Amino acid sequence: MEEQERPIERETTIIQTGERRGGGSGVIIAIVLLAILAALAFVYFSGGLRRAAEDVNVNVNVGAPELKLPDINITPPTAPAEPAQPENKSGN
Repeated sequence: MEEQERPIERETTIIQTGERRGGGSGVIIAIVLLAILAALAFVYFSGGLRRAAEDVNVNVNVGAPELKLPDINITPPTAPAEPAQPENKSGN
C-alpha cells in the first residue's frame, strides 16, 4: 500500500533567552544630535549669526597711496590697401 503524502508543515520558532547584547549607541547618538541642535538654535535665536560690523562699532579707515601712471597710447596697425595676391607656382 502506498502511503499518502502529507503536506510539509513549516513553522518559524523564535527563542529568546532574555539577553540583549546590543549597546545603547542609538541613545547616545540621539543625545549628541539633540545637544548639537540645541547649541545651533541658541546661537541662531540669540542673534549670533546676524551681527554686522556696525553693531559692534568696527570702523576701518585706511588711506590708499596715490598712484601716478604714465599715459599709454596704443594704435593698432592699419590694414593694407589691397589684399596680397598669392603667388602662382604653376608657372602660367
